[in-house]
Formats: sequence, C-alpha cells, structure tokens
Amino acid sequence: MSKIIIDSEKCKKDGICIAECPFLLLKEGEDGVPLLIKGAEEACLDCGHCLAICPGEAISLNNVSADDCDVIDQKLEISVAQVEQLFKSRRSIRSYKDTSVDQSVLQSLIDIARWAPSARNAQPVSWIIVNNSDQVYDLAAMVADWFRLKNLLPDVVNAFETGKDMIHREAPCLLVAHAPTDGFRPAEDCTIAISTVETAAPVYGLGACWAGFFLGAAKQHEPILTYLDLPAGHEVYGALMIGHPNYRYRRIPPRAEARVDWR
Repeated sequence: MSKIIIDSEKCKKDGICIAECPFLLLKEGEDGVPLLIKGAEEACLDCGHCLAICPGEAISLNNVSADDCDVIDQKLEISVAQVEQLFKSRRSIRSYKDTSVDQSVLQSLIDIARWAPSARNAQPVSWIIVNNSDQVYDLAAMVADWFRLKNLLPDVVNAFETGKDMIHREAPCLLVAHAPTDGFRPAEDCTIAISTVETAAPVYGLGACWAGFFLGAAKQHEPILTYLDLPAGHEVYGALMIGHPNYRYRRIPPRAEARVDWR
C-alpha cells in the first residue's frame, strides 16, 4: 500500500496533481487542498507523477519528498536536431573491438533503464550481465549446439565451426533481461528496457545489437538455462550484445516512408 501525504501549508491549491494522476486518485477538498479518494493508497502505482509535478513541493510518496528527488535541469534539454540524429543514426553493431566494457559504464546504462516505462509501473526487469568475452563466446557455442539439435540455420552453425561467430559477433559483453512470467507485460517491459540501453549506448562510446539467436535458445536449451540460473518463475525476454564498435558509421541511409492512416 502506498503512503501519500500532502502538506496543506505548502500546497498551492493549483490542482495540478489532481489533473495529472493517471488513475484519478485525488480530488479537490473544500479548502482547495487535494484529498485522496477512498481506496487511493491501495490503487496507487507509485508512479510518482504527483511528487514530480507539484510546484509547491507539498507531496511525499512512501516517505520520499521533493528534497529526495533530483531536479530536472532545463539547461540539459536536448534539441530536436540532436534527438533526430540520435535515433536516425542508430545502427545494429555487429563488429566489436577486442576491448572489455568498463563495468561502471554498464552500470550507468542499467541505471538509466530503471526509468524506462513498465506496465503498471511494476519495474519487473532484472539483468544478467556477462562481461567476459570468453563466457559470451561459450554461450554462443551453446546456441550453436541448440541449432544443431533443432536443425536450424545450418549456415550459421557452419560459420561458427569455421571460426566466424555470427551468433554473438565476438562481442565482449552480453546483457540478458529477465522477469517473472506472471507479470502483467514482462516481454514488453524487458523490450523497452533493452531498447533504452541500446539507444543510450552510443553516448557512452558503445554500440549494441539485439541477440535474437541467443533469445530463442535461452528459452529452451538446458545448458543455457543452467548457466543463467534464473530465479524461479522467471524467463528471459531479451538480450543485447554490447561493446566498442570497430568502425564509425558516417551516413544515415534512407528508410521507407512511414505508413500512417490519419483520422
């Protein structure tokens, strides 16, 4: 159960928190200070909208007040041009330098992903970070074994056997996202979290690529399941190769026009 407290002395009685609560859990009191509707604390998702938006710093949520929150620095807002280039220049990186990824950088990326949206604000995503190129390669070998057992992608298997890793692309690091299977939207939550890491990676001098081959094997192949040793009731919903790109991309290739049905 959430604990929402509104300081009537600080409240500016502007109604912003009432307007912004996603589930309409606040209503205007007789004196203009917001009140909680019946059952609000049970229904609250702890999203923090009310805490984040209150101009009077009057709201605390689960003993977290405005003083405990970072202030948004308007000077750090990025331009439209920067946003466009960030997303348009995104590439799936499949060629990496033989250089390890600093653990503190990986921690920063995972930290950013904590703010990725999740269904009902459940924040269910957990991570396994394989920051060891030998282990990443061993996992690729397990995927190749699974392909052999299932008679899948013989060209990929043959390439691996001849020293060309098309599975993990000799990446130095592999991020694995997992979550409880009984969650509301675990697959979507993990996908959004991984996409957040992938988008942010270039800012840290890194490149990334979804490890789709690994994802298929990680749901079925016993040696991989044994290696991952997931908590009971968890499943892998996404994986990302990451490392320092071997090459720098210089241009933004065109894409098909957006298919939009305006209504």
